[in-house]
Amino acid sequence: MPRRSSGWLRASAALLAAAALASLWLVFQAERKLSSLVLGGLGVSFSTRIWAAPFPIQDGGRGEAERLIERLERLGYRRAEEMPAKGEYRWTPPELAVFLRGHRIPGSEQNEGVFILRRSAVGAWSVFDESGATIPEIRLEPELMVELSGARAERREPASWEQIPASLKDAVVAAEDKRFWRHHGLDPRAMARAALSNLRGGDLQGASTITQQLSKNLFLSPRRTLRRKLAEAALAVYLELRLDKKRILTLYLNHIYLGQDGPSSVMGVRSAARHYFSKEASDLTLPESALIVGIIPGPGAYNPFRDPAAAQARRDHVLRRMREENMISRFELDAALDSPLATARGAAQEDRRDSAYYAAEVVRRLLPRYGGDSLNRHGLSVHTAMDPVLQGLARRTLAASRHQAALAVMDPRDGSVLALAGGRSFGESQFNRATQALRQPGSAFKPFVYAAALRMGLTPATILRDKPKTWPGAGKDWSPANYDGVYLGTATMRRALARSLNAATLDLAERVGLRRIQETARDCGITSPLSDDLGLALGSSEVGLLELVSAYAPFAHGGVRSAPRLVTSVVDSEGVVLEAAEPETSAALDPATAFLMNSLLEGVVKEGTARGLKNLGATFPAAGKTGTTNDGRDAWFVGYTPSLLAGVWVGDDRNRALRLTGAADALPLWAAFMKEAAAERPGEPAARPEDVVSVVVCPESGMVARSGCPGRRGEWFAAGTEPRSDCALHRGGLAGWLQRMLRKD
Repeated sequence: MPRRSSGWLRASAALLAAAALASLWLVFQAERKLSSLVLGGLGVSFSTRIWAAPFPIQDGGRGEAERLIERLERLGYRRAEEMPAKGEYRWTPPELAVFLRGHRIPGSEQNEGVFILRRSAVGAWSVFDESGATIPEIRLEPELMVELSGARAERREPASWEQIPASLKDAVVAAEDKRFWRHHGLDPRAMARAALSNLRGGDLQGASTITQQLSKNLFLSPRRTLRRKLAEAALAVYLELRLDKKRILTLYLNHIYLGQDGPSSVMGVRSAARHYFSKEASDLTLPESALIVGIIPGPGAYNPFRDPAAAQARRDHVLRRMREENMISRFELDAALDSPLATARGAAQEDRRDSAYYAAEVVRRLLPRYGGDSLNRHGLSVHTAMDPVLQGLARRTLAASRHQAALAVMDPRDGSVLALAGGRSFGESQFNRATQALRQPGSAFKPFVYAAALRMGLTPATILRDKPKTWPGAGKDWSPANYDGVYLGTATMRRALARSLNAATLDLAERVGLRRIQETARDCGITSPLSDDLGLALGSSEVGLLELVSAYAPFAHGGVRSAPRLVTSVVDSEGVVLEAAEPETSAALDPATAFLMNSLLEGVVKEGTARGLKNLGATFPAAGKTGTTNDGRDAWFVGYTPSLLAGVWVGDDRNRALRLTGAADALPLWAAFMKEAAAERPGEPAARPEDVVSVVVCPESGMVARSGCPGRRGEWFAAGTEPRSDCALHRGGLAGWLQRMLRKD
């Protein structure tokens, strides 16, 4: 008898020891997992979100009503017939009323509320607040471009207890665990129900408390075994001892799986609020909260986009459970049951292909600073300068190109990169030809030669020699020719740039010198290596598209260079600003030189190689320069309006000879983009500096025109450089006038 008792005691001790070890192991694993939770314990990992820029609507600013409504609907705003509620707009021409959701990010802030925009007959908006007072501007909130969810492709946004509405908390308790606030992790009634089902041979069932579901999501695999259910129960009790109820419910609502958006899993209620309603979780209404909770048992079966009837039936079940638990009144129940689903999938959710090249470039620039782990796990908010409407337009424009192409768009006033399309299709090739490719710009580089000449005192009326010339070289002479083989003999700087005359440009480059050309290009923003031979003047040194586009900014903006800026700020999950990029500006050219260069580049559009713009429907004022390389391997056009600077490259990744030209292949793409883009951003033309004067000159001599000069044109000059002598080629007075009249006859 003692021996049998001793054996029983040893077995009991061994069993207790094993149970203790198992418990210690579970506690150890639980603590390790809990200690790994980031963002103050709100969850394991959260997506980094990349946002477009807020869109300002200024009092007096021009724009199409249809384009503004497109922006609102991209953000998930719904059209209303009455005075709009939050997240709605009403369009009764010429007045648009919108209830803005508001936002606050580094560099941009907008209060929520109703605002009125009234459009005049000339297309200008007047902006008023709800009281009718005029205000300077309103700002639409940023649009979500993309979420970085790491290898697991889980889209998750952190929501704190305060950011989750009471209706959502009540709904999940009513539907999933009505005794949540009273039990200690396990619900004996649910456990008895599960045990009875298991004894009858049914599927293994769980106790279904919220705490147990959280234990499974945090610590265990989804396999339904008895061992896992025992571990789940033990961990649920441990969590109840370790955390308070608010923390448990917050963790649960941040971890629950709520659907699929393409390859990404929608995790947590904040991501679900964006996915199904295009709004913040804190703004969810009672029926919206009930719909999200109704999705929990079967995100596939109750997806409102796929099966609205099933989703509504499940939502109504949750609402009735809330009424049974006295969480809502009969009146609230009836009103919620009568409400439509009112899901709102923003345009950005429908198709994120538009922003793929831009987002990839943002990630490429941030990785060295933050590393892959932070970008994919720590819930950063990356704010960019992107305009989502222009970005979508850029993608659609390039999709029509017969060859490979790239497009970069900037605001020349502050360097904001508004759109970036690195190819015809990101799905075909992720190589970004706007930022990662270096190609010869051809004649698109010539403006830096002419700017260098203006800086040293030459003028648009300076006469250049436009004749064939051969330069001796090491083993081979160099005899560059004009594109069409036609030489004018002489030409003013204005005409030489407008017609893109190679011979005249080389004559100018010899006068100016390579060092001055290089310095001017560097001052304007060219950073790539530049050659030390005359080929530089004709664009033989390779540059990137965005680099070249940004270097045109001083011509468009009074001589001020603005460094291209994609990322405007990075904010961590708790709202701490990690970086905020202010515009980087510097004086590249004096205002007089910039004004003259702008005038010369306007001449390219009015009477030069880009004069075909008007035939392409681009009737707005513009300036720019075409570029074509040997054998038509590369075609370029970089041009601008007062508020938009854009460049197009067309070519081939294998650098084949395609017989392209800037005018025939790049210019039409630029025109197609800018015809729509410029309508919303007209801007104001540059003011003439006080030290710029106008003189009527003879284009043949570059001197002050006389009555006998066959051609007379007003020309701009920096004060002190204007010609003071009369034309020596033609007579003046009455005799000169008669001679000119006879010449006309």
